[in-house]
Amino acid sequence: MDTVIAVLHDCNLSASQFIISILQSQQYNGHHVVKDLLVRCDEIFDAFIDHPSRGAETLQCMNQAMRKQYIKEIKSISSEEADWHFGPSHATMQQD
Repeated sequence: MDTVIAVLHDCNLSASQFIISILQSQQYNGHHVVKDLLVRCDEIFDAFIDHPSRGAETLQCMNQAMRKQYIKEIKSISSEEADWHFGPSHATMQQD
């Protein structure tokens, strides 16, 4: 672990910069490191939540990130380009 931390330091990168960069770079899309991060994302999120110094703050941050993702997905699937013509202003609670 110390070797990896030293290499990041020598490259003038923080761990978060490395993870964000490798996940956002198309060049590393199929790289085994990216695949590992994606496959183990549940464990990674749990580690953030369980960390003693940031539990509640991390959970709130994750909630905000998921909310943004839900909004993005709803906009995407309800767009006319997706052949959906749903208008929430016309929705009611009544069922037929």
